[in-house]
Amino acid sequence: MKLTPAQEKAVRYYEGDVQGDDPFWGDPKAYVTLNSLFFDGIDTERRRAAEGKYLNPAVYEDPERLYTLCRDILDAFRASDLSKSRITWRVERYADYLQTKKAGKTLSFTSTSSGGFLKAYGDRIGIALMEFHIPAGIPCFTYKEVLQDNYLKEDEQEILLPPGLILQITEKPLSREEREITDAEGREPAVSCIAEITGIAEYTEDLSPVEYGNEALMRVCADLNTGKEPDSKDVQKAIQWKEYFCSRLLAHKAL
Repeated sequence: MKLTPAQEKAVRYYEGDVQGDDPFWGDPKAYVTLNSLFFDGIDTERRRAAEGKYLNPAVYEDPERLYTLCRDILDAFRASDLSKSRITWRVERYADYLQTKKAGKTLSFTSTSSGGFLKAYGDRIGIALMEFHIPAGIPCFTYKEVLQDNYLKEDEQEILLPPGLILQITEKPLSREEREITDAEGREPAVSCIAEITGIAEYTEDLSPVEYGNEALMRVCADLNTGKEPDSKDVQKAIQWKEYFCSRLLAHKAL
């Protein structure tokens, strides 16, 4: 598959292959902030901040820049061609897993590995182990195929999934090997499951714009980074803006 320059730049940005010290374009872990955008409420932001992850307010400073970036990533999925079925693995936050299970679909951009569970991602507080079964024809891409010799994290054998893939989740007992994968506090996974992808969800854009909601979310992120409780009005407006942004974005993803 061949990406446009804009799509390749967006994919590299999400992967963390960045340069320079620009607050937005230079953040090698912007995906931490970006993925939290797609989850309901701000519980995900709270958990990431509690783990010592940095929530980058600059991600939300320019909503149209962010929208264009996300659209370019989604367009990269549309350009992909998974010609055969795959099995991949992910160490997920347990709380995010519960939201995913309840929704019955992937909620955000979802990084998985074709090389098994990556123990390095046990730096989360409370984890779930997810084994994804991906049929041929499902929009997703392997970084190695997309970026070829310029793949920064080749050892992770990463396959990226888009939001909105319908999941049939079946929980199963933890194996002995899986029990050895521990979270940031040394605890074994809360659950292990098989997540079979069965289709693609449809979205509709039915929410109204939220004026200055992105600025409220920037303040929420800044407060959580310092351990401060965000202003309740900022939280309310930030949540509304997240819902609007995702509704607008995903309704037009055309996967």
